[in-house]
Formats: sequence, C-alpha cells, structure tokens
Amino acid sequence: MNRFKQLLILTLVLSLFALFLSGCSSANEKGQSSPEKALATEPLREITLCESWNFDGGFFSLQSPNVTNGNFGILYFLNNFYEPLVNYENGKIVHGLAEKWEVSPDGYTYTFTLKQGIKFSDGNEFNAQAVKTNLDNIAGILAEFNGSYGLTSTLLDEVTVIDNNTVAVKLKTPYYGALQDFASTMPMGMMSPAGYNKDGTLAEITKTKTLGTGPYMYDGQKKNETYTFVRNPHYNRGKSDVDMFHIKTIPDNDAKLMALRSGEVDMILGTGNLSYNSFNELKNSDGFEAIASDTIIQTRTMGFNVSHEPFDDHAVRLAANYAIDTSTISNSLFYGVEQPANTVLDQTLPYCNVDTGTYTYNLEKAKEILHEAGWIDSDGDGVREKSGVKLKGEFLYASDMAMLGDLATTISSHLKKAGFEITPVGKEQMVYFQEVSNGNFDLAIGITNAVPYDPYLLISRMLTGNFRDNYLAQALKGMPNADELINSLNAMTDKAEIQATYDKLLKELHDEATLIPLSRVKGMTAYRTEKITGYKFFHQPDYTDVSAIELH
Repeated sequence: MNRFKQLLILTLVLSLFALFLSGCSSANEKGQSSPEKALATEPLREITLCESWNFDGGFFSLQSPNVTNGNFGILYFLNNFYEPLVNYENGKIVHGLAEKWEVSPDGYTYTFTLKQGIKFSDGNEFNAQAVKTNLDNIAGILAEFNGSYGLTSTLLDEVTVIDNNTVAVKLKTPYYGALQDFASTMPMGMMSPAGYNKDGTLAEITKTKTLGTGPYMYDGQKKNETYTFVRNPHYNRGKSDVDMFHIKTIPDNDAKLMALRSGEVDMILGTGNLSYNSFNELKNSDGFEAIASDTIIQTRTMGFNVSHEPFDDHAVRLAANYAIDTSTISNSLFYGVEQPANTVLDQTLPYCNVDTGTYTYNLEKAKEILHEAGWIDSDGDGVREKSGVKLKGEFLYASDMAMLGDLATTISSHLKKAGFEITPVGKEQMVYFQEVSNGNFDLAIGITNAVPYDPYLLISRMLTGNFRDNYLAQALKGMPNADELINSLNAMTDKAEIQATYDKLLKELHDEATLIPLSRVKGMTAYRTEKITGYKFFHQPDYTDVSAIELH
C-alpha cells in the first residue's frame, strides 16, 4: 500500500472518530451523561481507604463463610456496588431498587414494583427476572449458612415475574421481619444475572468483578495489595465527589493509623479498623477529624453458659449484673464513644421499648446477693464458694477483635471485687465461634446483630436448640415456653400481638440475667481534613459509603 492510500485511510478513520465524538457531545448536551468525557476533561478525584482483609474471597453480593473461606473484606463495602429492593433508614423502610411494594392481607406475598431505567455495571438491565434470579439462588449458595443473615431467605417459597417491572415474592409462612431482611445488602443485594451459572452457582467472573447497580464497580484492578474501584458508568441516580477510590490491605490497626498519619490512606472507618484510643487521639490532632455516628449499631454483651456451674445459679448471674461498672468501662476503654447499655436490645429498635427494669452498678448489693445465696469466702482467698464449688470460670473472647482483651480483663477485675475468679481466654475469631457453637465456654463476650437485622434475628437465635449460636441459646433456657413463643412470634402478623410477645420475652431476658448489656456500639471514622471535608454515615454505619464522602 502506498503512502497516499495510507494517508487517505487514516483521514477517513480520524473523520469517523471525530463524528463519533460529536455524537457523544450532542448526546451530552441533551442531558445524557457521558462519564468518559467528564473523566477525560476533569482531573480524577480519588481517595485511599484501608481494610484488614484482602478481597480474595470474591466480589459477589453473597458473602458467606462457605464461599469466601472466612474472608469478609468486601462485606463492609458491598453497599457501594450492590443495592437491595428496599432500605432501612432512621427506623423506617424506604424505597431502594423498588419504588413501591405491597404486602398481601395474609402476610404471605410481597409484591415489588421496580424502578425503571436501571442497569447493572455490566450493562444488563435490572428487571423482575433479575430479581427472581437473585432470590432463587440464595438458598443454594448460602447452603448451611442460609438464615444466618435473616430468616426471610429460608422462607422464600415462590418468586413470580408478573411483568418486566413487577415481581411477587411468596413466603412459606408470614414473617413480621421480612421487609427488614429485604433491606439487608447481604444477602439481598441484587447482582447481574451474569454473576450466576445456569445451575445457580456463582460464575467465575464474580471473583474479579462487581456486578451490581450501585454507584461504583470493580473490574480487576489490583496492585501491591491495593484494589482500585471506579464509577459505574450505568449509574444514573446522582453523582458523588469521589471519582475513584482505592482500598489498601493493612491487617494491623497500628499500621493503619501510621498510614493515615503519613497520608498513605485518607480515611479509616469502623471499630474493627480503628481503636478507641486512636480515635480519641485523632479527634484532638490538627489535620484530622474523628466522628461517631448518631445511630447505634449493636450492643456489646457478656453471656453465661447456664449449663455450667456455678453459672446455673440465678443469684450468681444476678450479682454479676450488679458488679460490673459499665460507666467506668465506657469512659476508660471507649472514651465515651460507646455509652453504657442498660438493656440487651436498644430501646429505639422496633418492639423493644419495653420497661423491663435495669441493673445499675452496686457492688455492695452484688456481695449481699451472693452472701444470702450461700456463696461465702470461707478460706479467705478472695474467691467465694458454695457446697465445694468455687465461684470461678473462664471468660472467652475473640482475641483478634480490637479492645476485647482489655474489655474482658476489666470485667474480670470488677467481678473479682465481688468474690469471683474469672480468667480471660482469648481465641482467634473463627476458633472463638467454634468454641461457642460447641458450648465450650463459661462466660463469653458477644454482640447483638447490626441494624437492620435486629431485633428479629437476635430473638430467633434464642431458640434453645440453636447450637450454632449456643451463646444466645442459653439466654432463655429458664423460660419453659420460650421456644413456643419465639416460633409463634415469627409467623405473627398482628402488631399488638407481636408487641405483647416481645414484652414477655424481653422481661424474661432481663429477669433471667443471662446476658449482661455492656455498651452501645456506634459507627466511627477518622479522616485527613486536607482532602476530606465531611462524611455522613450510611444507614448501616459500620459499612463504608463512598458516595457520602465530601471532598474539597
């Protein structure tokens, strides 16, 4: 080919390319977004975050131990990529991917009318068939963990596509907590049908890509344990300040703090990533902002194994409730961020505003209860005993969770003043869960489920035969009809009847004194003010919402 022909072809190609750009420009002038053009003409606004785990577990919406090998790094970022049909905000169910919904009078069927014009990040249309694909595959993928993230996924009976934008979900039985479960990104976040194989298993693509309808996406960019996420080009419901964000894997929390101070990362979010000591330190440091959420996420608790002596004695549990000074714990360990809790379930949660009475710190009363019950320190060693049984036990906690070792040690010192001998025992998190499941504990530190799962999920886990969660299965063992009440509660549709049942269960939970409420957990974050000007917590405050990050 001579040079004249080459030049002619090149001219034609350039002309066609110019025509293409002109078309894009015209479309943009008509109000249609053109992310590629915007990113080409404006500098990218990017930030770097950090997480303890890497994302080798995959980027799918169903983060469960059997498919992630216990690696949950992506869990706290899922909402940036995946969205549920409805959301739970400020105690109310509001629209998500569904613009409206109806519940049949018998409580069995939920009919969702979907928002139109929404696409997944791979370009596939979000519609009723996509919802059906997602819901139909939950049980098979979660397997033995189905129900661990809300009962609704175990109750799905039939999902029917009525038309392209309407889907009906029929349950096997009515369930009063269904809408709250539908609001949970895990496991109800909608993923493109391309993320599933024909047999309902997860497709290979989900190991390297996110396939959701949310504002951001991952398409395989990773370098030196740092993952890069970009805007979803098909997202059309508002634009945030952040064009691109990176997540750097930093397992050690002290190293995270150093990275924030040096500018290697711009923000740390979550109690699992940031110690309260570091939070307080950054709060009082120039160039940094440290804030806590208004919303309470969970309640820290201490629980007894009532199958073990001496904790089968109600007087022992009652005395322990009075012997623990939660105000001191709040101030000394949590710098006032976590406030003392006087009930296991926060009273702002649905059905939980129940007057059960509370236990307040009173060491002398704790000693009096033990003495009257026959627990006496007869040999002067500081430990009470009764009928040859010492008032002692091992206190199990997850050693790789920030502050729990200090918390267990502090509680043990409080109980020692009343005549207990409690020995803290730290175990790696997965070992801790296994020990609890097997009932191999005397006392343990636990935590309630995050919003919006509770109170529904916590109460259902209090069934006395629930060996997967032996910690909560101990809570109502002294109540003869506890299982009957819990099982009947899950199928109730009358709000007055539901509330009356909660009144009974929560009153019994308090009277049995098997779970000691310690503190209310809130979301917290710290960031560099030279780049970030503000942050509004997600309605599940322990999840990072990149869209809510405000930049200079």
